Order: sequence, then C-alpha cells, then structure tokens
Amino acid sequence: MFRILLIAALVALAACSGEDHRSGDASAESAGHGSADTGISWFDGSVEAAFVVADNQQKPLFLYWGAVWCPLCQEIKSTVFKSQDFINLSRLFVPVYLDGDTERAQAWGEKFGVMGYPTMIVLNPAGEEVTRIPGGIDIGRYNSVLELSLNQMRPTSRLIQLVLDSPAQLSPDDYYQLAYYSWGQDTAAIPEGTDKAMLFRTLAEHAPAGEIASRFYLDYLVTMARKIKKDKAAATELNAADVVTRLTSILGNAELAIACWDTLAYYPDELLGLPVFSQEQRAELEEAWVSGTFDRRMDARLSKAEKMAGWLPTLYTGTLENQVIADELKEQLRSELTVIDRETPDSYERQSVMSQMSYIYEQAGMKREAKDLLVAELEISASPYYFMSGLASMAEKDGEFAEAIDWRRKAWESSTGQATRFQWGASYVRALIRLAPDDAVAITSSSIALLNEFEASPELFAGRNFRVLKRVATQLTEWQDEQQADDLTFMSRVEAMCSEQEGGSREAENCQTLLAPEGVAQAT
Repeated sequence: MFRILLIAALVALAACSGEDHRSGDASAESAGHGSADTGISWFDGSVEAAFVVADNQQKPLFLYWGAVWCPLCQEIKSTVFKSQDFINLSRLFVPVYLDGDTERAQAWGEKFGVMGYPTMIVLNPAGEEVTRIPGGIDIGRYNSVLELSLNQMRPTSRLIQLVLDSPAQLSPDDYYQLAYYSWGQDTAAIPEGTDKAMLFRTLAEHAPAGEIASRFYLDYLVTMARKIKKDKAAATELNAADVVTRLTSILGNAELAIACWDTLAYYPDELLGLPVFSQEQRAELEEAWVSGTFDRRMDARLSKAEKMAGWLPTLYTGTLENQVIADELKEQLRSELTVIDRETPDSYERQSVMSQMSYIYEQAGMKREAKDLLVAELEISASPYYFMSGLASMAEKDGEFAEAIDWRRKAWESSTGQATRFQWGASYVRALIRLAPDDAVAITSSSIALLNEFEASPELFAGRNFRVLKRVATQLTEWQDEQQADDLTFMSRVEAMCSEQEGGSREAENCQTLLAPEGVAQAT
C-alpha cells in the first residue's frame, strides 16, 4: 500500500513541477539553495537540526558525505543528483549534504562509521541506519534502491540477522536492498565473526534469480578470493566448473552484465586469479569477460567514467598475455578517450572523468598520455591538487623522487579546507619519509606545520583526520628510530593538544588510544 502511495506522490510532485525535467545544480556549492522544481533542496542547518526535523516530520533522512575534490563524489553529483527521479524522491526525505571540510564533519563521519568519500546513508526518522548506497551503479538502479529503502525503512543490520536466522523471511524487496548495499563501506551491519563469504553464498542461494542473485554471487566470489589469499585451503570450497558456468552466464547476458558492472569492470584480476581454474577454463572466462564488458561499454545507462571502465578487463587480460597492449588497441583507446575529453566541458564533471581517463591510460601502459592529461587538467580543474597527487604517484613509480616530492608539496600548498589540507600535508610528510629520509629539517618542520593548522580544534582527533594522524605518527616514530634522529616535538605537541580535549568525548578517547604505549605501533 505504501508503495502505491509513494508512486502517487511522485506523480503529483512531477505534476507540480510543470513537467520541467531540467535539473538544477545539485553540487555542494548550491547545497541548501535548490528550488522545488530545479534541484535538490539540501537541508540548510546542522546535522543535529536535520535529525530533529526528520523526527518531527516523520521523514527519513538522506545523508551524503563527500568532498569537492573527490572524483566519485563528482560522479554522483553529475549523474544521480541531476536525475529528475532522484530530485523528486529527495522531497520525501530530509536531504543533508555534509562536506568533509565543514565543522564537525569528521566527528559525524566517525559516528556513522564513514570510511571514505562518497558515503550515502539512508536513516529512518528515529535515526537508525537503513542502508548505504554505493556509487558505480546506474542511475535507474540507484533510484530504485533509494525508493525501496524509503518504502520499508528496515535497517540493513536487521535484514542481515534475518538472513543468518531464516533467509526465507526476507521479501524480494529486502533482497534488492541488500544487493545494492555498499558492503565495502560496512562497519556494523554484519555481526562480528560472521563468515562473509558464506553470508553472500546464502544470499545468492535464496535471492530472486537473475540480477539480484547474480550480484550476491559475485560478492561471494570476491570475498572468497580474499579469503583464499589468507588461507589457500579455502580454495577447496569452490567448484571451478560451477564458477565458470555461472560467470559465463552473467557475462553473456546484457542486463546482468550492466547490473553487475561495478564488479565485472573492476575486479577481473581478483576473480580471474582464483587458483581453481584450469588453463582452458581461465581462457574461456577471459574471452567471456572481455566480450561481456568491452562490447557493452557504450551502454547508455553507464556514465562516462563507467563507460571507460569497460576497457579495464580488456587491458588486464591483454597485459597478462602480452605485457604490452597492441598499437592498434592503443590507438582505438586514444581516439575514444579524446572524444570523451572533448564532450566533458564542465570542470566538476571532469574531476571524475579525467581521473578515470588517466587511470585507464596508465593501465594501458600509456604513461605519457596519462601524465600530459593531468598536467593539462591543472589549468582548469576546480581541485587541481588532486591531480598533482596523481602526478606525484607517477613520478615516484618512475623513480623520479625529487619530482614526486615537489608535486606533493605543491598539492599541499594549493589545497583548501582543513581536513583536505591535513590529508594532503600528511601525504607530503609521508613522501619525505619514504623518498628523502635524510632531510630531517623538512620532515620535522612540515610535520609540525601540519599540527599548526588545527591549534586547539578537536577536529584533528576525529574521523578521517584521526586515521591520517595515526598513520603519520607511526611513520614519524619509525623514521626517528631508523635515522636515530633527535627527539621530535611532534608527539609531545599531539599530547599537549590531547590534554585540551573535553573529558569523556570521542576525541579524548581517540587520544588515549594514540598515546597508549602500543597506540602508534598499531596504527595502519
């Protein structure tokens, strides 16, 4: 019944908009200013206030956590957030945009267990998490997942418990919601100690056949691949013939291939590398994989970045067999990407498209094209420091350490926003430790400069900032021991800043874990 009412509400909303399907700018720059018929009306206020409104109005809350430099965030903004269906749906919940550089954003990120950008969470009016939606799926399916989560408001953690206890109790909509859950960002939905591979196998066995069961099956195989890396004996759990049959079936079906694109395009190395296939089976799978992705890369449902991802399995299998991609394939790639470059004038959309393009060129062994692309992008990018980091990585791979350090420094200097500057500054310090360990003056001064940007702010000890801080502290301590350097003031400065945190706060608790004798040693 609620589903019928929801559809009726959407029809009414479309009618109120005058059937104008033009979508407004849904980027961070317009957060809180979208009008009812041209864009998303992002909540204009604090996260605390948004939860109060959601509770008072008995509306679910949609939380988008992103950053202006993040390519996947720009992908979401230029596709999903400009979809009229999504804009219509957004009027049925309280939409909150939380940029990682805004005040208390890192603390909220830690509260929700957010690990990276972008993260999109649907919460019910009581503040319980219902689901997390991944990027990389086509707009139609994204909106379907969102609509389903609005329909039933059943938290993913509750659905997982049902799967473990009695999977027959789940409805087809429950399985659909779980099939498009962002498992890579999960921190709490799956009970600790659960065998994730067996969980996904159970889901694949009980889910509706076709799209949903196929997504679960691929989740199962990816999880098994990682399980086997840790314990080779786990390979006995897989039947190679069955895996080949199932994968070939998915790859040979256009609808299933698009539905599973976020796995098929990006994980050929892990799945084709499963140590269970004979030489003939692997060859059969490689052929199916290439045709199943390369031949469908121009599907209209895929964004520009995802279209380019259709090249990855072809490049992967090609480099495996020949080490070098054939010249004619390189020319085809260059021609295709040049067209996409020309057809992407918007600087924000380019953040996603150009990042993917550079990566594709690198995977093809076309390093010059990848570097030239990023250098040219520095002049027009809204966040050039992101591409400077890419140039630094390329230089480091080529052994050009001075150039790599210089790009890291430039990236830090040109970055904006407290959390962003801390991340890029930390990357510069860590690069100095790796590539110029004898430069004690630069390492010491730059590490202290990192802390100076926070002064007494608690933001340093929350969320992503705190994870970055732990990594830097660990590497600085190891560097000091290896170089027998003079005592650093870094940790003593951190300790002094910790003493200023409010007792009993999450930030104070994080400080305790960092300052404990084993705290830095355990940081990853």
